Amino acid sequence: MKLKAIHIFYVLYLLGLFYILFLYNRQIDLSWMVKGGWNELVELQRSRTNWVFFRTILRYLQTMNYATGMRNIIVNIGGHMLLFTPFGFFLPRLNQRWQKPLAFLLMATVVMFIIEGLQFVTLSGSFDVDDAMLNVIGAWLGFIFLRKPEEIERDFYDREIS
Repeated sequence: MKLKAIHIFYVLYLLGLFYILFLYNRQIDLSWMVKGGWNELVELQRSRTNWVFFRTILRYLQTMNYATGMRNIIVNIGGHMLLFTPFGFFLPRLNQRWQKPLAFLLMATVVMFIIEGLQFVTLSGSFDVDDAMLNVIGAWLGFIFLRKPEEIERDFYDREIS
């Protein structure tokens, strides 16, 4: 099997993504498994877990008045979306089944929650539904805006005919 350039770039993207999400300024820690199991993990992550949509985003927006506030917004909100924009570009090109918008959104959502879950259990990050939501939005932006011009044109004309 001959690898296409897009496959190579996708693997490089995934490796970079893994590094940023799990290793860069982070440390994978699985010691909770022997120290107390699941209860230990939940206790360690309790203050860092967010299950409420927009809680983290609103916290970032409330800090806009402070010196680091705008940096937090750019890095955390924009960064999450920008980091996953290539995902929205690559996935539909690698497998035809992900070219349908609903199938792509479902797959992107599942992948983002898996990533958040892995960050939770490896203690390399936290579980935050806002992060997952921003990641899905970034992937969706890549899916929509990084398409070939003829695909966008075809979608536009298909809508007008219907």
